[in-house]
Amino acid sequence: MPRITIASIQPPCLDEASPAAHAHMTERGFALLAEALAKDTAFCCLPEYFNVFGAEADAYCELAANHGDFLDRTRARAADHASHIILPMIVPDGDAFYNRAYLIGPDGVLIGHYDKVHPTLGEREQFNVSAGPGPVVFDTEHGRVAIPICYDIYFPEFFSALARLKPDILFFPSLQRSDHETASEAMLRTRAMDAKAYIVRSSYGRAADLPWKAGQMFGQSAIVHPDGTFLANAGHYEGIALAHVEVPFVWQRQRCGGYPAEPVRDFLAEDRRPEAYGA
Repeated sequence: MPRITIASIQPPCLDEASPAAHAHMTERGFALLAEALAKDTAFCCLPEYFNVFGAEADAYCELAANHGDFLDRTRARAADHASHIILPMIVPDGDAFYNRAYLIGPDGVLIGHYDKVHPTLGEREQFNVSAGPGPVVFDTEHGRVAIPICYDIYFPEFFSALARLKPDILFFPSLQRSDHETASEAMLRTRAMDAKAYIVRSSYGRAADLPWKAGQMFGQSAIVHPDGTFLANAGHYEGIALAHVEVPFVWQRQRCGGYPAEPVRDFLAEDRRPEAYGA
């Protein structure tokens, strides 16, 4: 079975939002991306809000309007290293904004994008972020890929819909804080098992020269196996989570009763009873 290398990029978060904090995050984020790309990675995933994070809220609209610069820089890096890159940004589209993740191919060409289906109340009210139309799965040379974003993970019915699209890898750009650390780990394991797919979570950690403390970005960018096992974790500070994985991975087990092992995804699809629970 083919093995590929996947990287989750975890840039630093400073204590206060400012132009300097945004510039520092951007510089370190692209430096970590370059470090990961040098390891012959098939996929690298950046965290949610990458083009605006660290800036003051009133600067978001201007930074979002200039998202093309981030897109061009990232496409060039993908082409230089023949790697796929997931680039999440806040972008304007008509009269609205979207929390959008681009999937860039190894030739630097855009494969497509996903717009977050579940923007938070703050996104909707403060930044006029609109909801995307629904889950999307992209075909790549290394399998089928989907990109749920942050708050999407709280909706099991969304992941049920994703599972029926049979993704191999779920890239999960995020912006969760330390009071959700335990819940985040539990949900990553559960959603990986729900979808029978790898989950690659990318978020922000603490800067290397700052002490970690509760209430700040907790990092924990991670790569999780379809059976719920953590394969890599970047910890609380800036860094990279890196894992070598088999794609596609076919998770097999026996049904109760001593039947021969078969793909879990197949027999769960066969045994679903949507008429009983309206899904």
